[in-house]
Amino acid sequence: MTDTAKPAYRVLARKYRPDTFSELIGQDALVRTLGNALSLGRLAHAFVLTGVRGIGKTSTARLLAKGLNCIGADGNGDATLEPCGQCEPCKSIAAGRHVDVLEIDAASHTGVDDAREIIEGVGYRPVSARYKIYIIDEVHMMSKSAFNALLKTLEEPPDAVKFIFATTEIRKVPVTILSRCQRYDLRRVPAAMLAGHLGMICQRESIAADEDALAAIARAAEGSVRDALSLLDQAAAMTADKLTNDMVADMLGRPGRRESQTVLTAALAGDAPSALAAFNIAYSRGAEPEMLVTDLLDLIHLASMQAAGGSNDALIESEREMIAGLAESGIARLGRAWQLLLKGHGELGQAPNPAAACEMLIIRLAHTAHMPTPGELMQKLPKTSPSSPPSPSSAPAASAPVTSAPVTSAPVASSAETASIETGPIETGVGMPSSLAEIVALAETNGEMLLAARIRNHVKLVSLKPGNLQIGLVGAAPDQLAGDIARYLSQWTGHRWLVSLSESGGAQTLAEEQRDADEKLRDTIASEPLVAQILDIFPGASIDEIKNPEATDAAGTLVDDNGLLEAGQNNDDDEEMSG
Repeated sequence: MTDTAKPAYRVLARKYRPDTFSELIGQDALVRTLGNALSLGRLAHAFVLTGVRGIGKTSTARLLAKGLNCIGADGNGDATLEPCGQCEPCKSIAAGRHVDVLEIDAASHTGVDDAREIIEGVGYRPVSARYKIYIIDEVHMMSKSAFNALLKTLEEPPDAVKFIFATTEIRKVPVTILSRCQRYDLRRVPAAMLAGHLGMICQRESIAADEDALAAIARAAEGSVRDALSLLDQAAAMTADKLTNDMVADMLGRPGRRESQTVLTAALAGDAPSALAAFNIAYSRGAEPEMLVTDLLDLIHLASMQAAGGSNDALIESEREMIAGLAESGIARLGRAWQLLLKGHGELGQAPNPAAACEMLIIRLAHTAHMPTPGELMQKLPKTSPSSPPSPSSAPAASAPVTSAPVTSAPVASSAETASIETGPIETGVGMPSSLAEIVALAETNGEMLLAARIRNHVKLVSLKPGNLQIGLVGAAPDQLAGDIARYLSQWTGHRWLVSLSESGGAQTLAEEQRDADEKLRDTIASEPLVAQILDIFPGASIDEIKNPEATDAAGTLVDDNGLLEAGQNNDDDEEMSG
């Protein structure tokens, strides 16, 4: 009596490794390029395949090796993109025992001695195949010396030798190696395509699976076919070949799509208790807070795409109605929710209790749901044109220089000091200034910005006559300021100037006059009906800045006859306005 041994189980990731390029999903550009290269006879001598884990780099290398060495079922075939799988080269390459196809793991063959073995083997022609092919997996693990040793051979190998490199870290491969290879970037497989692939495998394996469950596995795989098949294998074992959305969610430690929708819908409606209750149910079932926020971000993205008129063909049928309902919230609300969730996602990693941080994020999301959007605020404002404020001539403009008060004579104090500079005639002299503002403008014209600033902030005009200036000093004015003014005025005007200091009398400084003018203009603008209503809508708001009416800003501004009014909101929900 003989015992029949039960065949060992092969995991799905190995069992459904593609045997032909037609079975390689999600890499149409790669297949098209290699097919054209074979048909045109322009096949390179070295290839480098790069991309994330589990998307078919090693499988592509083996398929290419089979296609290059396939001789067809009748033994007379040429290199092809669709190997027959029946000839001896195809069978032996698939089994990993072909003498002319050498698959090397660079992680365990990193040194220059391993590179020398490759170089020595390149000199011999293939034993039985059309090409001798070296497949080097995870090539970025090779040492710098090994790479350098391969350079010459890789640049000019024998005609019957091909190199195929595969790596997940393309940036670690020296550019000298990359420049000698044709580079192919393998893409992540879209979730919808991956879910369809999993459904086909479930049919072959007699696994009953809900569409939502397969979609959840595809999303969790993040574009990796191998990860998706490994998760499918695990889920099938866990559920005894009966996959449901809830059971897959338990296995993945993430909420089900319906739970995420419940949390998001309630939060966007401002119903914090219902949103928190839905989160607690998902959390009690093992869903991680970080996974929940990631799922909410994904829902917001899909809904925003639909609200903006983008294509959502990748959605499975059961999600279309849900996403359409979320999209009705509008771009403005969805964009605000995206910003809150994105910031909250970063806070989860810093919080001592991620679950509490997630609850606070949901409360914040529900609280902001009651806040009006910018468009709704604009609709609340009067639609009729507000009455025009006083013309700029009646209110001093913020950017215009402020003239001093009328010049009046004032007695000079007995202790007054006098600074006098006498110079000869200057051909480039200018007219006599008639105000302190003109003296400042004269200093700025001649490049004396520091002197102009000192006059504006520290000088009060007492009296001004041609060639005679009486001033008072305030603040931390330099002792030599009067002498500097006299000297420069004499140089600029070509006339002798006498500058006297007085301890009493005098008008305001130009800086003080500017502040008073700005305050008056703010009061004038704040009294306008449109601005007054905006200030009422945003408690605590104030007019902080006055701009020229011509300096319009296209993004979110309100324009009246005297300037711009901009409303903003900071992170603490305290509003401020600049006009």
